[in-house]
Amino acid sequence: MTEFERYRYNKSVYVAAIGKCGACYICVDECPEGAIEKSEPVKVDYNKCTRCMKCVEVCPSGIMQIID
Repeated sequence: MTEFERYRYNKSVYVAAIGKCGACYICVDECPEGAIEKSEPVKVDYNKCTRCMKCVEVCPSGIMQIID
């Protein structure tokens, strides 16, 4: 089981931009819930976020991280 699978849809964890965002906004485009705001760094609306982990999986710079 991967880290993404272990935490997927687990509402007890959060995802956040940790570090310098490259502002590619791939995470914004991939979020099925529209929970990520285009800003620098990106902001996650936890009321909309389902913790699908798609943003973490697609982030090329690795700054979208799981906060346990």
